[in-house]
Formats: sequence, C-alpha cells, structure tokens
Amino acid sequence: MRAALLVVLFVVLPATAPAAPEKMTRDQIIAIAKKSVGFSYWWGGSCFNDQGTCKGKCVPNCGGCGCPSCDHQPSSGCSKEYGADCSGLVNKAWQLPGPIAITTCSHGPYTTGSYIGAHAYWSAISTSSSKRGDAMVYHKNGAGHMFVFESFAANGDVVAYECKGCSYGCPHGPRGYSGYSARRRSQLSETVDTDGDGVEDGKDNCDTTDNKTQTDTDKDGKGDACDTDDDNDGVADTKDNCDTTDNKTQVDTDKDGKGDVCDSDDDGDAVADDKDNCPTVANPDQADTDKDGKGNACETDDDGDAVPDASDNCAQLKNADQKDTDKDGKGDACDTDQDGDGVLNEKDNCAESVNADQKNTDGDAQGDVCDDDADGDGVPNDGDNCPTVSDAEVTDLDEDGLGDVCDPDLDGDGIPNAADNCPFVKNADQLDTDGDGRGDDCPLLDVPPADGDDPHLTDTPGDTVTPTGPESPPAEPTPEAGSSEPGASTAEVVPAAEAPVTADTGNSVTAAEPFEPAGAVATSSSSGCAPTPQGAPVWWTLVMLAGLALVARRRATSRS
Repeated sequence: MRAALLVVLFVVLPATAPAAPEKMTRDQIIAIAKKSVGFSYWWGGSCFNDQGTCKGKCVPNCGGCGCPSCDHQPSSGCSKEYGADCSGLVNKAWQLPGPIAITTCSHGPYTTGSYIGAHAYWSAISTSSSKRGDAMVYHKNGAGHMFVFESFAANGDVVAYECKGCSYGCPHGPRGYSGYSARRRSQLSETVDTDGDGVEDGKDNCDTTDNKTQTDTDKDGKGDACDTDDDNDGVADTKDNCDTTDNKTQVDTDKDGKGDVCDSDDDGDAVADDKDNCPTVANPDQADTDKDGKGNACETDDDGDAVPDASDNCAQLKNADQKDTDKDGKGDACDTDQDGDGVLNEKDNCAESVNADQKNTDGDAQGDVCDDDADGDGVPNDGDNCPTVSDAEVTDLDEDGLGDVCDPDLDGDGIPNAADNCPFVKNADQLDTDGDGRGDDCPLLDVPPADGDDPHLTDTPGDTVTPTGPESPPAEPTPEAGSSEPGASTAEVVPAAEAPVTADTGNSVTAAEPFEPAGAVATSSSSGCAPTPQGAPVWWTLVMLAGLALVARRRATSRS
C-alpha cells in the first residue's frame, strides 16, 4: 500500500522546471570547444588544461574491442588526467547545467540520450539552420554521439569539435552528419564575440583578448588587456613601475620597484603615506620637534624658531636669539656648560659667566663674577670700593678708590700697612724720633705692634705719648667752663669722640691728644675734653674718628 502511494505521488507531482542557463555567445562556446583539441577520449570525464598540456591517453582494456571499454591515464610526467567524451565536451562548451571552469573534471548530468529530448536548456532546430556553437546529436538503440558544430564544409560535410573515441581523442575537422539532429542552447546571443569573453565584438574594447571586465584605465577605448600602455604615460607597461597610474617620472623613492604614485609607503619606513609626516623620507620614529605636522627628517627648521637647521646652533630647541655664551658653536639653550668653564650649568653658581673656581664670597646662590653684591654688604659692586670684602661703611681714608678694608696702604703714603709706623697718617719718611716704633706724625691710638698683632690695631699698655714737632705760639685762648687758666695743657686726655679702649693685656689706655699740624694752637680745659687743633680741617677730625672706630671694631673682632 505504501509503495503504491509513493508511485502515485511520483506520477501526480510535476517535476520542477530548471532555471534558464546564463547567457552565452556563440564565440564563447567555440572558444571552450577549441581548448579540447588534442586531449584524449575519457569516458565520463570532461576537463581541459588551459595550457594544452597533460592531455592524457586512452588505453583499451579489452584488446581491440574499442571504446568506451578503455582506461584513461595521465600523460607522461603529468599527475592529473585531462580529456572528455562526446556529451561531456558539449556540456562543458555550453556550460551546463551551470557555469564551471574547464579544468574541473566533471561530465555533467546530460548524455546523448538527454539531448534527443526537449529541455529548458536547449531546443531542436533543423540541421540546415545550424550555426557556430550549435550541437548535433545522434542516439539510437542505446548508442549515440554528439559534437559542437562550427560550420558547413564545401563537400557537404560539417566542421566540428568533438571527442570522437579512444583512437581519435578530441579532434577538430570535417565529418559527416547523416542521421544527426541539430540542437541550440537557450540564452544564446547571436552577436559575434571573437574572444568569447561574453562581450560582443562591437562593444568589446579588446575583441580578440578575453577581458570580461572591459577595464580601460586611460580611457583611450583600448582595454588594458590589449593596451601596451594602460595609463598612457608614455612608458610601456612592461617597464612602467606603476602601469595603471600616470607617472612619467617613474619616481620610486624607496627603490622597491613600485613607483611612488602607486606605492602606499613611498619611503619604505613601514609608516603608510597617509599617516607619515615625511612620506618621502624614511623616519619610522616620526619625530616632530615643533609639532607642526612635518617630521624632522624632512623639516628645514625642526624647532620652529625661524632659524634654519643648517645654521641653528640648537636645531632641536627653540632659541631664536642663538645666544652662545662660550662661543663653542652650541647655543646656550642646548649647552650643558653655557660659559665653558668646565662646570655644568646645574652646578654652576654663575652659569653664564666663566668661574671655574666657583668663588662665592657671601655664600649666596650666585658666584662672585655674576653677583652684583659679591661681598653681601648691601653695597652694589659698582659702588663698592671693596666689592669682595664686606664693608657697608665703604670708608676710604686715602680716597684712592680702594676701601680701607681691602687697601694694603690705608694712608696712601706708599708704605704698606704692615710696615707703616703710622698707617692712618701719611708719613712717607717714616720719621720716628724716639724710636718707639710709632711715627712722629701718628695719633695716639696708632701705636707700634705688640705681641705680634697688627701694627695699626693694638697699642702698648700704659704708653703715654706727647706729640712732637714744632708748635706755634698759642693764640688767644677761649677758656672753656671750668678751666683753671687759659692755655693750660694736659698730658693725658681722653678724646670726647672715643672712650678708653682695653688692650689685649686688659690695661686701660689713655689716648694722647691728636696730632697737631704745624702752626696749629691747641685749646684745653680742666674738664678733660680733648683739645681741638686750631686751624685743622674738618676732614681731619672725621678721619681720626673713623680710625678710632675702626681700631675699636678690629680689636673686638680679634678678641672674639
């Protein structure tokens, strides 16, 4: 019952009609058929080598009984079999049941018995109306043969492409066609297509060269497949390093055989041109100091300071002023030792002034050579008469421009302080009548050295000095309150400007009256006031006061 039902269903349900094959031209059919010529007969096979090699061979397996009883074998030196039988050739030439490469060894589902009947893929025509690419088929009593028709011959035969048998293989030539029926493929274009690429000759830009895409780079009407200069740049394709892109100059920066115009990495630095800040100069690091989008490798001003690299003394650092303190050719901006004194900038207390000794009198952050107040006494160097010795008072006894604290000859008499028996008063003759080591012209406190001290800083305890030298007759005195009589003199007095000073021994020293220039008349009083030289200039008093203050300060310093 189940079997009967299946039979009924098979009979009742109609077969699904196959889709129409893809369109072909007669020339395409003939082009495929041509490729079969010379290959051996292969029962149930259908494949051809595009190069016409490895055509295979057919060896009868039953002596002389003929085909199809034969064995198909590869040609000598070939590993694959190629060839076809008669219907297999037509199937491949007509690309049925669908498009398939000619090198694919597939016979297809249709035999000579198939082609006798009607089909959606072909139709019956009269033999007299046959045209290039049609087929002729014979089938009777289970035997048959078919071939691809090319043309009628003058002797009444036809010219055909066929796979004829074991001893014949697949020939091309004339043959009879008595008893044969003609068949025509569906979806067949009647136009001429010489190269069989599916484009009729009238529209084919390379009608004798297969070029389905019809690519024509230079738009000259000649397809690239048959154009010897595809880009029309005057350089033949065989010598053109960009044969589809116009590049008459043939520039090839990285010498890789591919011209720059069609090379995605012209300089070969592994950075694509569209991302390369120097596309024609190799720079894999893409360094761009001034961040202007142009890499240093192809930039004439890397740091963007308007000074060309070739003349820039700091090509990688902006320094438009080109300042070069030590004139060594390297600008300060990139010189680790700007002043060239052998001390690196980071450790140099005067980075722009040579001072290898790094002398720094006042111990601040700046060395003396670049410190506008080297001794730190609050007096700028250009107004300081002793710029490297602290002396805020800026005293200059001899007014020689050299301050007292650094003047080796305080009184400017040509005798160095250390050898001068009166360092605060000019006495180039060094006259010392009593031989006590203190010059006759000295004030009381300018005394000879004691215990090896500085000769103008110490005195001799208990020493009493009476000024020597001529005195003028006393002038009419003006008594001071409390004086006993005019003109009275006192041997030892303490100047009002200075209290007694204690020497190294702890004894008190009483100052004698100041030196009185010749012709001066002193006036004294019983009140203990020091006499003032009559006629002495004001500067003299100021000098003496300054000298006394200096001595007192230095003694205090020596004790500490």
